[in-house]
Amino acid sequence: MPAATEALQIRNSMIDNYNSYAQGLDTKDWAMVRSCFADKVFIDYGSISDPTGSPDVARNSEDWLPVLQGVINGFDITRHAITNHRPVITDSTLSCTAYLTADHVIFPNPELPIVTPEDVVTVVGEYTNWYEKDGSRLVICRSRLVINYTGGNLALLGQAMQRAIERGATAP
Repeated sequence: MPAATEALQIRNSMIDNYNSYAQGLDTKDWAMVRSCFADKVFIDYGSISDPTGSPDVARNSEDWLPVLQGVINGFDITRHAITNHRPVITDSTLSCTAYLTADHVIFPNPELPIVTPEDVVTVVGEYTNWYEKDGSRLVICRSRLVINYTGGNLALLGQAMQRAIERGATAP
C-alpha cells in the first residue's frame, strides 16, 4: 500500500483525469480527451462500444476517439458531470469508480440557448477506470461505463450521429 501522501497524489491524479476527460468531451478538445488514455486501452461501454470491438481486446486509443467524436460532435453542447469518486489504491490496483450525469443538447435555435425536454438527452451511469503510470501522471488503461438509465429525447442520439457524419466526424 502506498504511503498516505503518495495515495493522496494518486487519488488527485485520478480525479484530475476524470475532470480532463469531461472537459475534453464538453469542449470537443480531442487532444485533451486522448491525453487521458494510455496508448492501448480496454473499453467496455456496453452497447456504445460493442460494435467497435470486444471489451476483452485492447484497442489503440486513437481508434477510440472517432467513436466518441461520432456522437459528441453532433451535439451543440454537452455537459458531463463526473462525481462521487471512489478510488481503490493498492500495490496491484489503481482504479476509481465515479457517477456520471451527462446532458447532450441540440438547440432548436443555436442563437438562443433555451431548451425544452425535447432538446436534451441525459445519460446517467457509473464509470470505472483503471490506471497505469505514464511518467508522473496516470492514464486510463481500462474503462467501463455502466449506463443506469437514459432520459429525454432519445431520438437526438441518432440525429447527433447524422450531424457528426455531415460535419466530417464519423465512427469507424
